[in-house]
Amino acid sequence: MKFRFMPFIFLPLLLTACSGGGSTSPVSVQESSSSISSPGAEATTAYNAIYEHIHVLFRNPKDGSLLMGAHTGLFKSTDNGKTFVRAKITSADPSINPDTEFMNVAYDASNKILYAGTHGAGLLKSTDAGLTWSKAGTGIEGQDIHGLAINPLDTKRVYVFSVDHGLFGSQDGAKSWNKIDDGPKNPNVKAFAYMPAFTSMDQRMGRQGSTNIGYLWGATGGGLYSSFACFCGWTPSPAISTSDTIYAIAADPLRKSAMLLEKKDGLYRTEDEGKSFHLVSAELNDVGALWFDVTNPKLALTATNAGVIFASQDSGTSWAKAQ
Repeated sequence: MKFRFMPFIFLPLLLTACSGGGSTSPVSVQESSSSISSPGAEATTAYNAIYEHIHVLFRNPKDGSLLMGAHTGLFKSTDNGKTFVRAKITSADPSINPDTEFMNVAYDASNKILYAGTHGAGLLKSTDAGLTWSKAGTGIEGQDIHGLAINPLDTKRVYVFSVDHGLFGSQDGAKSWNKIDDGPKNPNVKAFAYMPAFTSMDQRMGRQGSTNIGYLWGATGGGLYSSFACFCGWTPSPAISTSDTIYAIAADPLRKSAMLLEKKDGLYRTEDEGKSFHLVSAELNDVGALWFDVTNPKLALTATNAGVIFASQDSGTSWAKAQ
């Protein structure tokens, strides 16, 4: 499938200056090599030494600014992703490193809480869209969080994967945690996503009307795994090879059975709860992060490992570079 470029304009933004200290020199992603240069161009792997690898993309529902988490720290853009500056991580907790490596984020839109899984600082939370952070992982074993997801039907239900320690869940908005299981069989977890579909298991268990339904998906270095909301084991997706590394996943907020998935050979989408996937774009083959917008759920965003932002106005069917 050819990569379809469409004219793209972000929703109107209230632009704000980047918060706090840190470097004030903008990093122009237009100077970075991109995995896509023009419609129909052959895909090439991009690399940017400033970021190394991208893990996180989040669009602030209040002002439209973007946060991008990388191996080298957290970056912020107020111009639709064309340029980024390093964002200073501010916290009253001295144990939180200002250069913390952000691995994933999840947003509780009901309570306006942004959660972040980090490499070495555990689970953090912010109530001001990333300006200040505090610890949120009391009860989670380990400090290396490689999976993070929220049940959108009940945002007090939060799930994390702690490397070498397994899957932990909270039912009270990250105030307390309990270990659920060891997580997907392949321990190299890259990302989590929660799909609130009414599954066959939910039907058999008589969960009509319950908010505790659906799948928790785990993207790993050895395929894609799912666990029903009963958390009665993990099952590899038959549609994805266990030899494939899955770099990013994002559940579609408008279609409860749909999800975007990033592999080495491109961006994929499922419409049937992961039973099958179709290739959306072979050119978008170096994506490190996926995100669906909170205020406009048809708007999907990706960040390549070069730090280049692409966006889709139709839930991930067609894409354009940020202008």
